[in-house]
Amino acid sequence: MESIIATHQLTKKYGDFYALRNLSLEIHRGEVFGLLGPNGSGKTTTIRTILGMIRATEGFASVAGLDCWNDSLAVRERVSYLPGELRMFGYLSGYQHLKFLCELRGGAGLERAVHIAENIMELDLNRKVRRYSTGMKQKLALAQAFADPVEILILDEPTSALDPSARGLVLDLVMTAKAQGQTVIFSGHVLSEVERISDRVAIMRRGQLMHVEDMHSRRCARMVLARFDEEPPTEFPDDLGLIVRRRDGREILFEHQGEIRSLLDWFSRQGISEIAIGTEDLRGLYDKFHGPDVRDEELAPLVQSARS
Repeated sequence: MESIIATHQLTKKYGDFYALRNLSLEIHRGEVFGLLGPNGSGKTTTIRTILGMIRATEGFASVAGLDCWNDSLAVRERVSYLPGELRMFGYLSGYQHLKFLCELRGGAGLERAVHIAENIMELDLNRKVRRYSTGMKQKLALAQAFADPVEILILDEPTSALDPSARGLVLDLVMTAKAQGQTVIFSGHVLSEVERISDRVAIMRRGQLMHVEDMHSRRCARMVLARFDEEPPTEFPDDLGLIVRRRDGREILFEHQGEIRSLLDWFSRQGISEIAIGTEDLRGLYDKFHGPDVRDEELAPLVQSARS
């Protein structure tokens, strides 16, 4: 697929501290790309470097073939960015705030911004912004971001401070943006939200890229827990597409990405006392890199694999 955003060995240092280290990734045109990791993992530094707001110590980033630092103004013309920390003009009304921001792009998008704010987010745009709650300010900023006529949306924790209903609206707007051909970077902490909308997900830890997961392949994967009546076989037919994830006596946990009918046919000829088939959510993958017992030295080979 065509890449619209690319980084190569992107590194940002503050003294001896690495906020970002050797980040190389590509984001495809028209996809929803999730960024996962706890605070301090490098997500916001990555975003700000892509936007040309901070200069990389080493490496480079590009957007639509433009250098993110040397051509930063041209880059930002193509991007709508919702930061994780909002600053607004409290003395303006909601409508005046939208109008001011839209005029920065020549007035484009104002009608759509008002529509999203009033009809989707249910905001009173006549009220002063200083009288808005934190969640209402977030909704106003989201209305602006989704209304901008740009190729790329970068949303840094867009559902923070929102109630569950509003969170769902944001995810629907992301899917609408994707359907319109926009590329979306969605950085967040709520795994279920990122899992629901993302085409691919990158997991970061302490400024390093740990893993990139294709969510379409992951959704096709099944987790199969089988308990055998007797000692289970040590090998399984290759055409079944079974991967043993865990063995515990007569109980085996498989990962399966093959055709379900052939799998069930094979199981019907085995001595099986119990079987359960389901899917693994994103939490299991995330905990592989951020679980309570994970150590940096154990992850070093995975970092090298992600870079390659």
